[in-house]
Parts: sequence; structure tokens; C-alpha cells
Amino acid sequence: MSIYVEDWQVEYGRPNRMELDDELEGGARLVEDGDELCFHAGEDPDLDTLRLACVDGVRRAEALLYARDDDTGDEARGVAGAYAWGAVILDPGERPYFLKCNVERLAIWGASQRAELPEVPGGFRWTSVPIDDPDLAAPLTELENRMGKSERKLAAELARKDFLTLVDGPLKFLREKPHPRIIGYIKTHYRQLLDTRDHRRVPDLPVGSRTSLFALGEDRLSAYVRIGAPSTIGSPWTGLVRIELFQTFGLEAAQREADRIAGALPRLAGVPHRDPRAPQNLQPVGALETHLRRLMGSPRLATRAARDAVAIASRRISERRGQLSAEGDLIAEAAQAARAERPSNLGQVSEEPAAPSEAHS
Repeated sequence: MSIYVEDWQVEYGRPNRMELDDELEGGARLVEDGDELCFHAGEDPDLDTLRLACVDGVRRAEALLYARDDDTGDEARGVAGAYAWGAVILDPGERPYFLKCNVERLAIWGASQRAELPEVPGGFRWTSVPIDDPDLAAPLTELENRMGKSERKLAAELARKDFLTLVDGPLKFLREKPHPRIIGYIKTHYRQLLDTRDHRRVPDLPVGSRTSLFALGEDRLSAYVRIGAPSTIGSPWTGLVRIELFQTFGLEAAQREADRIAGALPRLAGVPHRDPRAPQNLQPVGALETHLRRLMGSPRLATRAARDAVAIASRRISERRGQLSAEGDLIAEAAQAARAERPSNLGQVSEEPAAPSEAHS
């Protein structure tokens, strides 16, 4: 028996979490090289022509929120958090640069509740977002979904500008807008997609090579790519990533882009002394993540700002209640005074004594 250690640092979990895939009918289907899984050397990248864009995002929860309707007793959980997204561009003859980097800060409330957080000094402001789901994890899931949606929108925009665009994660969320220049980049392996015989051969893949393309359903093609070699005690799956391409544009187009990316990725592989998820987390992506976290600001200050915003909102609510209570007291006092000033015989009709009738003699 051989034993290994995962090269990723523990806080990021295992890069290899594979189980048998129960979602795909019959699993993945080889569409290249017949019924045999083959290895293809990547194309030596022409750095004078390769225009590459890497799109990614980061998100974090900054405070857990709770709301209660004082009239109905209804409760809701929420999250004050932020996400940032953007791209790092590798253009021929230029230094890598960041493009279209943005930050969104939200207060997300479950159970269809909505409460506003006021802006606080330091530029902290939140957009309040109600969602129907009352589940405790739903607000954080919504934060992640919104980040992914922003990433995909940017990836589609860059692909239309003829960048070979790497987007973090599978392409299933981009089905409505497929593009031949968009490639899904998957660092973590959750399922065994190939049959056992082919699956066991994947770790033998040389650096800078890819496997035969295989189909995932009816809309995506995929391949494993080795971008770095494991250490002497590292897991055989270290340095292996999976790419996805749209099947819509044909096998030849997918082969061409897969060969290009397989040859280019090893030059961008992360290095262990800088990135705890090396080599799968690419160096440009690691730099982008660092830049995006910087744009989001200090997590400690963000949490303090959220707490200050809740304190201000609570104080304003108390002041409004006090004002309404005072106004109610004034109205009640005025009504009482009006009743006191009203004459006691008001509304009573006095009868005039009848005039005596004249006597006739």
C-alpha cells in the first residue's frame, strides 16, 4: 500500500472528493479516440498571439443578522456580506492587468423579510435583498449565487472580445449563452466521471497534456489536464484539473481550444510558497483573488461597520417608536382636555315655561 498527503493546506479541504456520479445517465461518454482514453500533448502556446482572460470572484460573510417583527412575531435570519469579481488579462506584449473589478455589499434576509442597514463612515453601504427561502443557509447561498452570476456575465463579455476566457467552475450555468472561447476550469474533483478503468489512468497524465475529450450530457465536453507534478509524497491527483467546453460548436473547435489551454496552463500553475492551493490555483487567479479581497476592505472593519449599522438602525427604530408614543400621548391629552372643557349640559334641551293664557271675562 502507498500513502500520500494532499498538497493543499487543510483549511481548503481536499481537492479530490470524488464519488460515483449519480446524475449523469451512464456517466461520461468518450467522444475522441474511439473507446480508448488517450493522452494528448498540449500545443506549445504562442505567447505573441494568445489573449487569455481569467475570471474569478471572492465572497465573505461579515455579520450574521436576525430580525423579528414586533407586531406579528415573525422571525428572519440574514447575512451582511460582500462579494467581488473581476478578471486578470494576459495580453501579448503587456504585463498582466486587472480588468472590470467590482465589489457589491449586501444585507440578505430570508423568509421574505426586509430591513435596511444605514450607511456608516468608511464607505460601508449595503443593498437590502429579501429572499423567500427561510433556511438558515439560504442568505449565504444567495450571496454566492450572485457572485457566480456576475462572474459569468463578465466571462461572456470577454469571450465576445475574442479572449480565451477561463471561468471558475463548470459551464452548466452558462448554457443559455454558450461561446466557443469560454472554458470552465474545475480545481476540485467531486465525482468519478469516467469508468473505473479510465479513471485509474488519469493520474498517469504527463504535465502539459490532456486526456481524450468526453461528453457530459448533451451540451458540454470535458477533459482532464495536468498542469503540475505532485511532490514525492503528494497525492497522484495533485496538479490535475478538469476543463469544460461547449459541445455546440463541434468537436474540432473543442479539440483546438483544449490543446491550446493544455499547453498554456502549466506556465501559469500556482507555486506552493505563495498559494495554499497550488498548483491548481493559477498564479494570475491567485493575484486576482488577493486584489479583490483588498478591494473589499478589512474583514474586521467590515464586521464592525455592520454592527454599527445595526446599532444605528435600532436606535432610529426606538426613536420613531418614542416619537409615535409621544404623539399618541399628546393626542390623548388634547382629547381629554377637550372633554373637560365641554359644558356639562351640552346637548340638553331646556324647556321655556309656557306663557300664561289671557283670562276673558
